[in-house]
Formats: sequence, structure tokens, C-alpha cells
Amino acid sequence: MSLENENMKGLVLFSQINRLGSFSAAAQQLNISRSSVSKQLAALEKKIGSRLFNRTTRKIVLTGVGRQVLQEAHKVELALQTIEHISEDHQSEIAGEIKISCSVAFGRIHLVPLLSQFLERYPKLRINLQLDDRTADMVAENVDISIRVGHLTDSNLIARKLCDLSWTLCASPEYLKNAPPLKTPSDLVNHHCLFYRSLDISLNTWTFIGDKGEESITVSGPLTVNDPSALVSAALEHTGILLIDKGLLGDALSKGKLVSILPEYQPIEGLPMYVVFPEKEFMPAKTRALINFILEEMPAKIKG
Repeated sequence: MSLENENMKGLVLFSQINRLGSFSAAAQQLNISRSSVSKQLAALEKKIGSRLFNRTTRKIVLTGVGRQVLQEAHKVELALQTIEHISEDHQSEIAGEIKISCSVAFGRIHLVPLLSQFLERYPKLRINLQLDDRTADMVAENVDISIRVGHLTDSNLIARKLCDLSWTLCASPEYLKNAPPLKTPSDLVNHHCLFYRSLDISLNTWTFIGDKGEESITVSGPLTVNDPSALVSAALEHTGILLIDKGLLGDALSKGKLVSILPEYQPIEGLPMYVVFPEKEFMPAKTRALINFILEEMPAKIKG
């Protein structure tokens, strides 16, 4: 079977449908009609000689053949991206679009101000910033750069360390006025504690290092949120005690809106933060420039 230009477009479309989970979302992403999406997919299925999706009223599921074709569709997408990057790399001017992925809180607080400075330096650039706490599939989603927190496991990516996050335990003075005594980490079980919780993870085990070594406490409280910024807001409203990266608190500590707790017990070392990008033989000048800028400017901004 030979694939013509229209079939290559169909493979890219097929990958988009699978990635977004619906024909309508793919149509919106590609700025075409839903009927056009259906026709192009039908043409690809006819060329291949097999259905690629099993369709129900609620969702679409890859067939066995669809899973095999999807692997090849990803290769086509990667090849097209590489060709585009080769062309861009020959341009002396830094211009075009860069797609970035970052967690919501760190993106809003730390990355957006830096990107504004970068765009002032290179006004012909366009940046598509996706703020999401899930880990993006950088190759499948055409992400050029990602800012990730935590230990990395994907060996197909290149990572450059930015810094280690610095955790702090804090609460508002108003909360502490009427709260139970708090002299050791074990006392946290008697307190309202605020922590990050999503569908995949719950960060309610807090570990500290004191004179007697490590001590881990499983905390609970009236409010869990999947957004660190919202947790800070809750702490400022006197809802409870918070363990969080110091860089996300802004001026809350310096202005006394929040105060540090149990200073003699050090929270365990914070997670590392990286700037991550796919391994590519040809990296566009625009991407290289932004990576270097983030490496130079972001560590100091996070540390405050």
C-alpha cells in the first residue's frame, strides 16, 4: 500500500482524533467541519482496508489495527515536525510559534512573567502556553518545551535542572490563635491541614527532619484542592496549615499574612524542577533561545 499526500493528512487527522477523544474536538483543533473529519477518516480506513475506531454514543476506542496504525501516524507527525524545524533552523530570525507545557501554579506565578520578557526581546515569536497539572505527551502533543516538577522517568526526553524546590510549613496567625498546641510534627494530626489532591495523587504524607531523625505524618483536613495556588488562598483565609513550595507564597511570609511553623523541624528536601524537551537532531533557533533564557532566569525567580 502506498500512501499519497491525502493519506498522510488522514494519518495526522487520525492521531488528532485519538489524542483529543472525539471527532468534534479534532474538527475544532484543525479548524475544519466535523463532516470533513468523518470523510477524511473514512477515506483512510478505506485505503487501509479496516476500521480504526470502534464508535459508541459516548466514546471512540481504537481497534487492534488502529493501535498499530497509530504508531506509524506518530512517526509521520514527528517527521513533519522535523522537516518544519529544519526549515526554521535555517532562518537567522527567531520567529514562529513555540508550544510550552507547565503546571498551573508554577506557570501562572513564575513562567508567565518570564515569557512576557522573552516576547519583548523577540516580538515576532508566538507562544502557546498550556497550563495543566497532568504530564503532557510531548511528542504526541507537539510540545516543544515542558517545565516539570519531580523525578523524571522518560528516557526519550532531555532534561536540564532548574533548581530544587524549598518546602515550608505555614499558616495564618488568625488560624493559629484558636488552634490546638503545635510543638512537634505529630501534633499536626489535631489540626486542619490543606494539601494537594487530584485523581491520581494525594500529598497528605508530610515528612520532617528533626533532632531524632525523620518523622512522617499523615494529615487530614476540611479542604483538598488540585491547584497549589488555591491552597495558598485557603491558607490566607485561615482555613488551615499548609506545606508548600516557598516560591508559590509570594510576599505572604514577608508581610506576615502567613507565618512559618515548627522551624526546628525541616521539611524533607523539595522536588527537583526541570526544563524538558524532546531529543531532536534539529532544534529550531527559537526553541534553543527560549530554553537558554529559562535556564538563566527561572531559578532566581523561583528562589525569590
